[in-house]
Amino acid sequence: MNRKGFTLMELLSVVVIIGVLSSIALPQYRKVVEKGRFTKAQVMAKSMYDSCQRLIAEWGVEDYSALPSQAKKLSRLDIGSQDLLPNGFSLNVNSNLISGAGYEYVLTGNCVIDIKKVEGNYAGVTVKYNGQDFYDCSDGGNGACDIYGLD
Repeated sequence: MNRKGFTLMELLSVVVIIGVLSSIALPQYRKVVEKGRFTKAQVMAKSMYDSCQRLIAEWGVEDYSALPSQAKKLSRLDIGSQDLLPNGFSLNVNSNLISGAGYEYVLTGNCVIDIKKVEGNYAGVTVKYNGQDFYDCSDGGNGACDIYGLD
């Protein structure tokens, strides 16, 4: 007599194998997703920095601190128009803050961009961008700076 189907042991073996593979793959997947989100944050920070540098050149001053106060508002920067922001990003002109994709971006002195992770697994991570490097990464010891390649 031929029986069709699988035995309980065969089914349990498949379930165990799938469980082991998913326990290995899921953390790696989360790291890849987080790194992709940080790449998006890097692009936004570079755009803000470039816009700040163009503003300095336009006003003919030496650095950001020499700009008149009306020029320092994000609304004056090229990316400061709500229309030019990527989908899902918002602008708060009063606090020089752009937020989106789980990050907040604040323009500080000499066009340095402070990036702060505000949601997700690595909320609280902060990174600075000075036009050359992403540096001064602090994450409270949760390993995100290492994932981002900044440790």
